[in-house]
Amino acid sequence: MNWRANAAAALLSACLPLAAQAEDDIAPYKMVRSLQIVQDQIANGDHASLPMQQKLLELTDARFRSAGKKEFEDPRNLSALLVWAMSGGNPTTVEVALSRLELEGEDAVVGRGVLAYMRGQLPRAAAILDAVDPMARRDDTGAFIALVKGSIIGGKSPAPALKLMDQARLLAPGTLVEEAALRRSLPLVLTMRQPDRFLRLSEQYTRRFLRSPYASEFADAFVEGLVAFHDDIDEAEIDTIVSLMSPPQQEAIYLRLARRSTIKGQIARSAFASEKARSIMQDTEQGADPRAMLYEAIASITSENIEEVLARLKDVDPGQLSPRDRRLLLAARAIAAEVLAPPGSDQPPPEGGDETEDAATVAAPPPNASAPAETSAAAAPAERAAPAGPAVPAGLAEMAAEAAGEAADQAESNALMTSVRTKLDEVDRLLSGGKQP
Repeated sequence: MNWRANAAAALLSACLPLAAQAEDDIAPYKMVRSLQIVQDQIANGDHASLPMQQKLLELTDARFRSAGKKEFEDPRNLSALLVWAMSGGNPTTVEVALSRLELEGEDAVVGRGVLAYMRGQLPRAAAILDAVDPMARRDDTGAFIALVKGSIIGGKSPAPALKLMDQARLLAPGTLVEEAALRRSLPLVLTMRQPDRFLRLSEQYTRRFLRSPYASEFADAFVEGLVAFHDDIDEAEIDTIVSLMSPPQQEAIYLRLARRSTIKGQIARSAFASEKARSIMQDTEQGADPRAMLYEAIASITSENIEEVLARLKDVDPGQLSPRDRRLLLAARAIAAEVLAPPGSDQPPPEGGDETEDAATVAAPPPNASAPAETSAAAAPAERAAPAGPAVPAGLAEMAAEAAGEAADQAESNALMTSVRTKLDEVDRLLSGGKQP
């Protein structure tokens, strides 16, 4: 793929002096093609191209703003405008450029649909683009249209959306479009309850795009799917896919899986993931991760070993945990202490159980956590947020985010305590009634 990077660099070097001289000699489609090459390189792990992408976005925006009607008589420039729009281009620039044109036929339909999509009018965009067949398009817009349509209807119509994602992958193999389509297919097969297809898509993504700056979003969907398909996916199948990752990525995946499994009360899966994480740390000569200690201790709780588990929980240093995991630790200690408390006694809250944790303490990052958020203007294709409303003062936004985080923490702590109590109750019933054959 080096030739593609060299081509992008050559095009960029040609664009820079022209931009400085305010000249418009480079055709818009050449600039968009250069941008696509850079974005595909980024999808394949070339994060050093991110600054180049940003510069190309700026140049391309300026070029489309200055483009006249005559230039769009070349169909390649019109296709480039639509592709750029669906790749995260500037909505205002796209609207200005389209207003100068008198589009006809399906191009006019696609133009209206893309504008509605960029404005955040998703139902309207879906209705306009409904009759457009991406596979029948004779230019680069087909793959992007498939991706956009699939992204819009995924929540209500997962099966048709998944077909559109397959079309996007078929039309643009090895590109950022394929990366985004693969990643967005995971929630769809999760909704459709297709564990086998979930595993195939996960393995394809892991083999091809794990170095993408958006791989952390894949990691979220992957772990969520493993929890949702708990009864359908065994540990060997998990290990097969995770073994394709680097040791730090494996550790992050297993720790996240251990945490989610713990919250969901999937004790055996939590123990498996915690042990795998610990094993990876030992192989890489790292010290014991307090998160693995926490999840493994919670997963092993029974009414017979509660004192031992409480002792292990007391050995976990809360200062080395994120605020969310610290709350889980406090909840686990509280439930263990409650079980051991004499009947009728009131246990005081565990030490450190107040709300004054250091908010600067953060969990270890997931794979590729340094990647930019995909909702920026330079994001993966069709990953645009709806146009922003009135600006919210920074302080209020931070307070709202913190309050949402507190609510999520409390919900997870409650879920953990409920799952542990349920498990202990079941063990006690077995002990009192005799084990069933």
